[in-house]
Amino acid sequence: MTQAVTPQPARWTPDRIRDEVRRRNLTLRGIALAAGLHEASCRQALHGINRKGADALAEALDIPFDTLFPEGFVQSRRQASVKQLAESRQKRAAPADKIAARA
Repeated sequence: MTQAVTPQPARWTPDRIRDEVRRRNLTLRGIALAAGLHEASCRQALHGINRKGADALAEALDIPFDTLFPEGFVQSRRQASVKQLAESRQKRAAPADKIAARA
């Protein structure tokens, strides 16, 4: 008995990816955990902020990454904010240090 092949959409959207996951009797959480990732990784991948989750989805669905996610990914919001915070901080000298430096 042959398995019916579902035609792949011209463009994969988060909803279409979720539908394909359900059609294959999988879950986003299950795919993430099977890949050794946090349970929300694949859900985050649908929003373009978790590359490892996206890799796990592409592998589980056996669809090339570039086909499934043609627009790529942005940097994680948390990583971006931590980086921006680190770059914006400047070490300030304590008043006692300024006085000692003048003497």
